[in-house]
Amino acid sequence: MATEIFVNPNPFNHIINIEINCADRDDCIILLADLQNSKIVRILGAGLSKGVNKIAIEDLHSLETGNYHLDIKNTDGESLYATKLFKE
Repeated sequence: MATEIFVNPNPFNHIINIEINCADRDDCIILLADLQNSKIVRILGAGLSKGVNKIAIEDLHSLETGNYHLDIKNTDGESLYATKLFKE
């Protein structure tokens, strides 16, 4: 599936940009969780094309300042990429 995944900026304010380079077409689930409150604040599904896919998670300005966890999973629930992000 994904050969390279890039996430920026970190820290973020109102948007998170995700770039996923795929060898084949596939689907994924993107989860953004608030670590302090232990809850998922954004979840979205993405149909990925072969090549570079750019996804933006927007309108994050209303989230509280703090630590967040971003997880990208395949449709089987297997984690493809996980990172911690900080909201300014």
